[in-house]
Amino acid sequence: MSKKIPSQGLSYKFEHNWGGEDNWYTKGKRWAFNQKFPFNHLALGFIEWLRKHWIDGKVEMEMASIDKQVKYMGEIWDKEDEQRSNKAEILETGLFGEEGWSIGISNPVVERGSEETNGRLGDRSDEKGLGITFPDPWDGDWNDGVWTWEKINKLNNK
Repeated sequence: MSKKIPSQGLSYKFEHNWGGEDNWYTKGKRWAFNQKFPFNHLALGFIEWLRKHWIDGKVEMEMASIDKQVKYMGEIWDKEDEQRSNKAEILETGLFGEEGWSIGISNPVVERGSEETNGRLGDRSDEKGLGITFPDPWDGDWNDGVWTWEKINKLNNK
């Protein structure tokens, strides 16, 4: 007779879930794997069928949610458009067909013009607000602009 070594009778069984969410599907699949043969096969098939319908249901719910959000955003945009758009004014002078007859159409949305900028720096590189003038890239060495840029950054970071 052979002598029984303590490690012969021990068997360890463990399961590890490698990341992801431990939801009803992973728990159910793990449970079904631990059942005996005919039942585990049926249980796994049922869990897979249920998962397919669960995913389809989640997709439909998400699509319905997106449709609801799109409708809400459309309503907001329509309200904003109504507030912004003033109807065009039609100005007619004289009678149609007579001399001096004219028609004018004005729309405040189109004719409002651009807003004036309030920048404190000018458009040109030799403006007083900059403090340092940028060199012309075609004059002098090719890396003069790099050295000047480094100087400007050092002055701005102080």
